[in-house]
Formats: sequence, structure tokens, C-alpha cells
Amino acid sequence: MKSISAFVLVTLFLVIFPTKANASETCDNGMDAIDTVFAKDDLVGGWAYTVQGAPAGYEKGFLLIVKEGKGYKAQIQVGGGTLMAENISVKKNTMTFDVMVEGQKVAVVLTANGSKLTGTSTSAEGVFQISGEKTLSAG
Repeated sequence: MKSISAFVLVTLFLVIFPTKANASETCDNGMDAIDTVFAKDDLVGGWAYTVQGAPAGYEKGFLLIVKEGKGYKAQIQVGGGTLMAENISVKKNTMTFDVMVEGQKVAVVLTANGSKLTGTSTSAEGVFQISGEKTLSAG
């Protein structure tokens, strides 16, 4: 069952974040396009997370982070649907971004340390602690 889930996630990954599939194509830095997406990076991958004290439906979810060229994209899957991260900034193993939840901006700060993820989400509802584990590695 786990391999089926991984297959589904990888398929979603490729559909949601299309990349150059032809490995002979290169990026500006001379690296293969595929290698750029799957470069070693603690943040990149799939994360199962929990948010302590979050409103019902938002307390657990799945976060998918990909690196595309020099930038990042992130998608959050929660019970109510899919949310896209905006204004993403990354410094070392810390990512900050905003996400719109029911018309309200939520600021998120996450730090990856190996297979563990910690951070906070801040909104008008307050500050909530986030913890997660990597469940899908990109490379």
C-alpha cells in the first residue's frame, strides 16, 4: 500500500509541478533539468504534518515542496482541498511562505532538519506549532 501511495504522490508531483522531462535539456548552469529539481535539499520532498490547536480540518495535512531552478514551489493538501504557497523565501533549511485559508492570509515558517520538520503558522487566530515528518523523498 505504501508503494501505491508513493506512486500516486509522485504522479501528482509530476502533474502539479511539470518540469522538463527531457534529460538532455539543460538549465542555465549546465545541469540537467531533472537534476536541478531533485538536487539534495532537506526541504524538498513530501511532508506529513500536524498543527497543534488548528481549527478542525486544518490540524493535519500533507506538504509537497519542490525546487524548480533557483526557486521553490509548495502545495498543501488538507481535508478541505489543496492550497498553494505564495511569497516563498528560503534561507538554508528554513522556508517562509504565505497561504490563503478561507480568505485569510496565514504566514508559515518551517525548518527542516533531516526527516523532521518544525515551525509555526501565524494568522488572526493566533500562532500554532507545526511538526512533521518526511514521507516522500525527492532523491
